[in-house]
Amino acid sequence: MGRVGTKGTPFDVRRGRSMDMTNPPAIVWINGDLVPADQATVSVYDRGFTSGDGVFETLKVVHGVPFAITRHLRRLVESAHIIGFTPPNDSQLRAAVAATVDANLARLGELGRLRLTLTAGRPRPSGSVPTRDASDLTLVLTADPQARHPDELSVVSVPWPHNERGPLVGAKTTSYADNLAVLEQVRQKGADEALVCDTQGRICEATTANVILGVKGQLVTPTLKTGCLGGVTRSLLIEWGIVQEQDVAFADLGWAAEMLLSSSTRNLIPVARCDDHVYPSPGPLGADAIREFTVRAAQNLDP
Repeated sequence: MGRVGTKGTPFDVRRGRSMDMTNPPAIVWINGDLVPADQATVSVYDRGFTSGDGVFETLKVVHGVPFAITRHLRRLVESAHIIGFTPPNDSQLRAAVAATVDANLARLGELGRLRLTLTAGRPRPSGSVPTRDASDLTLVLTADPQARHPDELSVVSVPWPHNERGPLVGAKTTSYADNLAVLEQVRQKGADEALVCDTQGRICEATTANVILGVKGQLVTPTLKTGCLGGVTRSLLIEWGIVQEQDVAFADLGWAAEMLLSSSTRNLIPVARCDDHVYPSPGPLGADAIREFTVRAAQNLDP
């Protein structure tokens, strides 16, 4: 795998340095080395930087333990294969995760946030558009304290559909400009998130989360046919029987009595308003789902 390895240890970067443990520095894992965040660099030619050619995963760290690490690493590998390059193996990824969490343990507290970013690295020069160099991938891991999320959200629908038949469907990629552009626009309007539909008018997802609706006495989430990302929290909710898969047309949104958003770092957050629709925050179905997910997740940190 070229430069991707596990050479560093949490102690290398600290040796010979006095550290203020009340405010320890952020340590970043880059291609096998642990370095202070303010010294961490990648090439300006890296395709992740120049072209968004990469994949990533973000997950919560509970008391120093990454939650659902097996599922997240599996999806990282699947995403890499979808966009066309071979990721490091599972043992390499797990070693990098362990080293990064350990190096930042004093900073993370009870709840942290871990991100793995894997890019195509520096390309081989060839023609006007350089091609990938499979031996030169870039793997970066960061771990930071998790900020508190709001207790409820405001959502607005947007007119730009998600292409459920696009080549990157199912991959969690660093090509995030579309989603971020939409998110910035709705935030300028005072909303927290955007509700996105597919090209057939079915509710698909939010820009950074999956959507859950309370319809006719049960919680449902759009199927993968809409092109929504198969979120880890979404998958657990389905497997645990808390939520069912069912497509809902945007035109039928008025039938929904509740709305929630789900993601790996936020679990489940109720939506208080979507356009002109006002929802209980949370409603009875959502409150039960939040309680059950919290209990089940605490019982097994790698479900």
